[in-house]
Amino acid sequence: GVGVGAAGAALFGSELMGGNVANAETVEHDTMPVEISSDYKRYSKTSLAPVLTSPGGKQYFGKRMGVIPQDGGEGWGPLEFAFDDACWSIENDINQYKATLGYKSQGLFSWEGKVNPNVYQFESPEAASAIIKKAATYWGASKVGIAPYDERWVYSEVFDAKTDMPVPNELPFMPTHVIVMAFEMDYDGYQTAPALPQTAASADIYSNMGVTSHKLATFIRKLGYKCLPCSNDTALSVPLAIQAGLGEISRIGILVTPEFGPRVRICKTYVDMPLAIDKPVSFGVMEFCKTCMKCADACPSQALSHDKEPSFKVSTATNPGVKKWAQDGLKCITQWGAVGGDCGICIKVCPYNKKQEWHHDFVKLGTRTPARPVLRFFDDLFGDRKST
Repeated sequence: GVGVGAAGAALFGSELMGGNVANAETVEHDTMPVEISSDYKRYSKTSLAPVLTSPGGKQYFGKRMGVIPQDGGEGWGPLEFAFDDACWSIENDINQYKATLGYKSQGLFSWEGKVNPNVYQFESPEAASAIIKKAATYWGASKVGIAPYDERWVYSEVFDAKTDMPVPNELPFMPTHVIVMAFEMDYDGYQTAPALPQTAASADIYSNMGVTSHKLATFIRKLGYKCLPCSNDTALSVPLAIQAGLGEISRIGILVTPEFGPRVRICKTYVDMPLAIDKPVSFGVMEFCKTCMKCADACPSQALSHDKEPSFKVSTATNPGVKKWAQDGLKCITQWGAVGGDCGICIKVCPYNKKQEWHHDFVKLGTRTPARPVLRFFDDLFGDRKST
């Protein structure tokens, strides 16, 4: 242990010992650290339809709903199925699974709550933000950030929950801000990916997000402010989380946070409150992703790009107009259908997906230095992932 750590320190040299400290710091930005084209158009939720209705999508939902039998095997026994069902129970029983699928104002995410006519006056926007963040973390959020309302990330179209037909995405009031919450998923559950306990780790957070969002919405309305709690509906969660300073975009296409890597789920609540906003941050993820490629190499369906540089390339169901790595949604859902769960291998193998232990912090720190190309070696050396 100590010898390996010393060897690593020698390898990184001054980059770890203070010669390039700036590269090991989180940098705040006044604008999003992602290039967006001048002709960017709002994303339609209906763009996901070709993925969800594909053969892979039908196979996944067939197994998910019990219509198609599972093949069984290690990690897919009666105990795991019972545990997974329990983790989904709040999302399934109260939200009818519709919040996860992206239908707005469902169950615990209802937009219909009564607003107190007596508006509470905060001392300042900064005080209001501090209280909101404290409340959200008290009720279960792992990280909370606040961003200004930005129409670019609001879906142009959504599916109507009653008719399943595309309709314009209209909000009942004009928000001023959005509260973005990230929830850490269970590390050990993700270590089993692609077995069912990984899906259970995701399911548990989908259920918990509903509980936290409902409590936060009740709190906000009791203070006299309007709000719209959202799960996967209404707007794109990843750019909102980036705008709120929670993390960076990655090769996987999802958010990577400094604390939990990509092992998070995101929900958000639109409000008309006077809040102080957070700034977007960068801490080396985009640069590290250019040379790492562990997720792309490990993906069973090769749904992740091996291109070194991000670009404006698009794939099925991806959001055009943003410079990033495009993921192939059809290939991804095909893997989901094959295993009957949410796979999660890309999150499992990511070097940022680590417990808070000294050698893992060492590897994370190294991802912010010019020695990034050798960090994959150190991640494999220190990693506690079972082979997929």
